[in-house]
Amino acid sequence: MRAKTSLTLITLLLLLFASSFFEVADAKVKKNHARATAGEDPAPPPPPSSSSDKKGKTVAAKTKAKAPSIPEPSRPGEEFSIEDVDEDKIDEILKDAVKNLVVFFYDGRVNCPNCGEALSEVEEIDDDIEATGYIEVVKTDDRRVAREFGVNTFPSLVYFRRRNPILYDGEFKDSEIVWRWIRAHDEVATWDLTDENFESRTDSFSPDEGTLDWFVMFYDSEEPDCNAFVATWETVAHKLRGLVNVGKVDTSVSDDVTERFRIDDGQCPTFLLFHRGKMYRYNDPAKDPKGLTQFALSKFKDQRGHRVPEPPTALENLYEHIKEQILEALDDNQTLTVIGVGGLIGIVSLTLLFKAYKIRQQQNIDKKSI
Repeated sequence: MRAKTSLTLITLLLLLFASSFFEVADAKVKKNHARATAGEDPAPPPPPSSSSDKKGKTVAAKTKAKAPSIPEPSRPGEEFSIEDVDEDKIDEILKDAVKNLVVFFYDGRVNCPNCGEALSEVEEIDDDIEATGYIEVVKTDDRRVAREFGVNTFPSLVYFRRRNPILYDGEFKDSEIVWRWIRAHDEVATWDLTDENFESRTDSFSPDEGTLDWFVMFYDSEEPDCNAFVATWETVAHKLRGLVNVGKVDTSVSDDVTERFRIDDGQCPTFLLFHRGKMYRYNDPAKDPKGLTQFALSKFKDQRGHRVPEPPTALENLYEHIKEQILEALDDNQTLTVIGVGGLIGIVSLTLLFKAYKIRQQQNIDKKSI
């Protein structure tokens, strides 16, 4: 009986030992399997660091900075109503010439903190301007148009009267000041001078006592950089209104006047002040309204004036006119060459005879006076 009991106990101990052995072995297998699985799985990406966040923000900021900066209203809840146009639209309005045109220039490429504030002031008087019935208001950031009319700083405003531009030289801090300036500059103050009317209008060679001086700009309308100064010159004309007469000569059209005053094509524009039969050249490189106005009023006296060249006689004008007509005819028809050359010789002969007659007449007068 004891032997049987002992055998049973030994059997139970063996079963317990075997069970423990298998549990330990199974645990090791699971542990190894878990290690192998963790090694095979890809590592999760590390969380973004603060430096990468800053870099991302910097790139975003740069991208944002490259976008065009359109003026924003300076007052909360305000929206701009003035139409934004391009060069073609401005050309179309000016070509129709039905209305005068106010163009507000802003810079859409770089940061222009004052553009929004200035545009807000113009917006305040937009309804008043449109109510006149003859003025239209637009805005643009087209740099080609800005260069064409001499706009170098932003914001700026140019007012076109019958296609004649004038540059606003004031500030945009008060809309009423801008509005008063527009109303005061409806009329064009610059005189257009040509070969035909220059001397009769200016009387530069022998002016009457007490007449106003003349300040004249010689420019080439076919040269964009030179023609761009017309708007600024009109500003000068209004500042000198009633004090000095202001005119302009297009050298591409009026070649006789250009030759008479020896205007250099390489110095465009050129400014001459005519005062009591003498002329004074403006030589300051800064061609701004303030400097030009001061020169015309007083600073021209700081330099030595030169005698105004004598204007051509009626016969000389006739000679030039006939010569131009003959040359035009020669260009149109080569068969007129012989007639043209003969006509030129005849005209030159008449001119020389007339000059000789004037010289002999003057000599006779001198002899009688002796």
